[in-house]
Amino acid sequence: MGMHANADVPAALGNAPGGILTLIYHACDPADYDAWEEQGATGYFDKISRDGPRVNKNPAVAPISEYGIEAAQNIGIPLSTDFNTSEGSLGAGILHAMIDGKNERSSAATTYLKPNVLARPNLKVAVKCTTERILFAQEGVVPTAVGVVFSQTRDGPKFVVGAKREVILSAGIVGSPHILQLSGVGPADDLKKFQIPVVHDLPSVGQNLCDHFSPGMICFRAKPGKTLDDLVQSPLRAVLAFLQWFTIGTGPMASLGGQVGIFTRSDDETLPYGPHLETLPIKNLKSGPRSPDLETILFPLAITKQGMDVAPPGNYGLTICPVLLKPASRGYIALRSADPYDHPNIDPRYLSDESDLNMSLRSMRLAMNIARTAPLVDHRPRIGPDGPDDLFWPGDADPDAISDDELKRIARMRAMSCLHPQTSSARTGQDPSSSVVDLELRVHGVRGLRVCDASVFPDTVSGHPAIPVIAVAERAADIIDICALPHFCYSTCISPVAPPTVQQPRSLHSTNTY
Repeated sequence: MGMHANADVPAALGNAPGGILTLIYHACDPADYDAWEEQGATGYFDKISRDGPRVNKNPAVAPISEYGIEAAQNIGIPLSTDFNTSEGSLGAGILHAMIDGKNERSSAATTYLKPNVLARPNLKVAVKCTTERILFAQEGVVPTAVGVVFSQTRDGPKFVVGAKREVILSAGIVGSPHILQLSGVGPADDLKKFQIPVVHDLPSVGQNLCDHFSPGMICFRAKPGKTLDDLVQSPLRAVLAFLQWFTIGTGPMASLGGQVGIFTRSDDETLPYGPHLETLPIKNLKSGPRSPDLETILFPLAITKQGMDVAPPGNYGLTICPVLLKPASRGYIALRSADPYDHPNIDPRYLSDESDLNMSLRSMRLAMNIARTAPLVDHRPRIGPDGPDDLFWPGDADPDAISDDELKRIARMRAMSCLHPQTSSARTGQDPSSSVVDLELRVHGVRGLRVCDASVFPDTVSGHPAIPVIAVAERAADIIDICALPHFCYSTCISPVAPPTVQQPRSLHSTNTY
C-alpha cells in the first residue's frame, strides 16, 4: 500500500547554525508533552517565551490567505487567534512567525549565539566541518566518550577535540544516528557489515524514523491581485518588495510563506472529509482528546514540489498542503558505508501503513472542499484543469468527481516530506530495546555521551517541531549545568577519565564566527 517502488523523495538537511526552519512559531499541542512532563521536562516553554526566539503574532498575510480562514470557518472549523495556548491548536488562523521587532529572522542562532556569546574564550564554532566519529575509551566494562574527530574534507587533515566531562551530540535527525553508527554505537550486525568496531550493540539507533508526511501540494487557480505569485514571476516586483522590507521592514518579505494553519481531527464527522469513510479505516494516534492529527497549510501563491515549481507567468494561485501530523508509518536511517562523507540511507517508508493512505484521502478532500467554499471560491476563476499533468490538477477539478483510487494514485505520485523528521536516532525511554537515550538524554550502554535534537522525541509532535526542539535543548542545558556542579556525583553522569590530547583546528579560520 506504500509509494511506488524505489521512489525518491527530496530531504533537506540543515547545515547552518540555527537550522533551516520556515520560522513558524508553534508550541504544538499540550497533550504532546504529557508524557514528557511525567518524566520531569516541565517549565521549558515558559523559559522559551522569555529567552527564546522572538515571535510576531500578527504577521502580514495576503488577501487570499484571509479568504482561506473565512472559508474554513464556513465549513465548521473554529477561528483560532493563537495556536500556542493551553487550549491547544484546533482551529484555523494565521501562523505565528519567528520574526523579531526589526522584522528580521529570529532563530536559535540569533537568539543564543549572540556576539558576546561567540566572543567567549571557551567557545569555538567550527563551520563547514564534518564530524567523523566519537572517540571512546574502555574504562572497565562501560565505554566512555572522550572526544570527537572531525574534518573539513574527505582527504584533508583530521582534528580531535577532547571532552573534559562529556560529548553532546546534536547533529539532527539524520546526522545523530549516522555519527553514532560510525562511532560503533548501533545495530552490531550493521556495524560489522562495514568493518566498524562495535563499541556498544544498540539496535534502536536509527530506527523508528517518523516524519510529518504530505500527499502533495494542491494548487488552485486564483484571480490576480490577491496572491503573491508576482514575487516569483516578476524580478522587478521581487526587488521592490525586498526594498520595502529593507527600508521600512514591512511587506510580503516580512512575513511567512505558509501563512495560514488549519488544525483538525480526522475523526471529526462534522467536516467534509469525503464519502465512504467507513471503508477508509485509520489508526487513532492522536496525543489527546482535543489534539489534532491533520494540518492544512495555505500558501498565497501557486507552488508545488516543496516550492521548486511555480505557476507559469500570467497564472495565479493558492496552494494548500495537507499534512499528516500523526502518521503510522515508521522508517529507518542506516549506514551506506563506513565513510562519514557518504550520506546514510534514509527510508521513511511513507505510506507503508494503510492508515496513512486513508488519512491522506481525508486530508486531500478537506483541502479541496475548503477551496470551493465561500469566500475563497469567489476569488477563483471557473477554469478546469487540462488534465493530470496540469499544475492545477486536481485542485481545479470537481472533488466529487474524483474517485478514491485516483486520489490514492496522486498521493503515491506526489508524496513528499514536510521536513519534520523526528524520533529516529535516540528516542527517549528507559528500555534500551526500544530507545537510545534515557530520561536525562544519556545514551544507553556508554558514559559521557548525550543526544539533544529532534531524534530524542518519544513521539511525533502535533505541529511544527522547531520550538519543541529548543525546549529539549533548554532541558539538556539544565541537566548539563547540574552535572557540572562541584558537589554533583559525576559517576552518575560520566566516567571521570582524562580526555585525549586536543589538536587545535588551526586551519579553521572561522572557528568563532557563524
